Amino acid sequence: MKLILFFLEMTTSIGLSLVLFSKISGRQLTWLEVAFSTFLRIGFAVFFTIANYVADISLLNYWSLPIYMVVISWLLLRPLSKTLLIFYGLFPITLWSLWYRLLGFFILPLFKLDYHLTNDGFWGIFTDIVSTLMVFLFLRWLRYDFRALRINLLSDRDKRILGVTNWSMVSYYFLIQLLAYLEYELAVDTYAYRQCMMLGYWIIFMGTVARLDRSLRDTLQERLTFQRELQLANIESYSRQIEELYREVRGFRHNYSNLIATLKFGIDNDNMSIVRSVYQSVFKDSNKRFRKQKYDVGRLIHVTDTALKSLLAAKFSQALESGISVSLEVPEDISPQGMELIDFLTIVSILCDNAIEAAVEASSSKITISYFTLDNKQLFMIENTTKEEKIDLSFLYDFGVSTKGDNRGVGLYNAMEIINRYPNVMIKTISQHHVFGQTLELRL
Repeated sequence: MKLILFFLEMTTSIGLSLVLFSKISGRQLTWLEVAFSTFLRIGFAVFFTIANYVADISLLNYWSLPIYMVVISWLLLRPLSKTLLIFYGLFPITLWSLWYRLLGFFILPLFKLDYHLTNDGFWGIFTDIVSTLMVFLFLRWLRYDFRALRINLLSDRDKRILGVTNWSMVSYYFLIQLLAYLEYELAVDTYAYRQCMMLGYWIIFMGTVARLDRSLRDTLQERLTFQRELQLANIESYSRQIEELYREVRGFRHNYSNLIATLKFGIDNDNMSIVRSVYQSVFKDSNKRFRKQKYDVGRLIHVTDTALKSLLAAKFSQALESGISVSLEVPEDISPQGMELIDFLTIVSILCDNAIEAAVEASSSKITISYFTLDNKQLFMIENTTKEEKIDLSFLYDFGVSTKGDNRGVGLYNAMEIINRYPNVMIKTISQHHVFGQTLELRL
């Protein structure tokens, strides 16, 4: 019976730890990853048990859970920085530990139940589950969401607060587990010390987490403000392009009646030299004139969303200024659907920036952009010429990987992190014959 309870408690502990990790990090685990994580936890338990018998280092058993969670974080979120890996590894179990000890130290005694019951059988499982539920309620109540840390570039302020949070969690686990070791292994009464430490760290931890959340919200607000300013600048740029085209068309229209009158005079007087002169000087090259690529921006009229229209117009203008031939195809009225607008704009901006940077280096600089609806899908396609005949796509979306140089491949990694949040969105990539193409597919 004890063996069954032991395995049941271990399974519950592993499952709840992974659920909290997935919730806080935003990393959805596959069944294969869950199975691997479970066997790894069992492996940790076996290793520390053997190490305790061989070298009498039972103290390590008390730190096995935080070590295990940091290893899991490293394995599943490895491209992230060390600071984030430690945070995502320790934060779920630290928050859980605080609720667990709050229940054991202060809530259970109200019902005449001893704290040590939390270490045994069904009471231990019950306390584990209740503590996990309290973590979920706590996060929901205060609307804490730290998943954005994986996607957004952190400000120096965010990094400093994360560093302080990590050090506080490491210190907490080191000291609280050391006190537990002294009590359970060496029979030193540390109950009161652990109570005081838990209460003190509750205050420190909650203050640090609140500060981190406030910093993330401020950073997000700053980026939203920047995006709005950028959108306004893009709209102004688009408006200037349209005004320039309008002036050219108006000027042509102004001269059109005079040209027609001149042609009429030549025809009425059977003077072909006048007709030939007007044709050679004006009409002969007018078709070429209106085939210039700057007139293609008018095709964005079918993009009904102002933010997307202004963004594409700005990228179109940027590409032309860089000497890149650009082709735009938007055959019918369309607006982004299937994902949040800001996420769609972020991905489109990343794809366009990468295309411009790559096309500039190609011997024949060209970009083709298409945006249309097919059946029940929206497709945003972008192709650009490349200097290389073929680009290796194996690790293209990994953090820091880029065809543009070391540590410059953050954009596509961020794009993929956004896409992974939408089960109805996928991206396809091809590279062949000096052409690199990406298709963003949104199922409606």
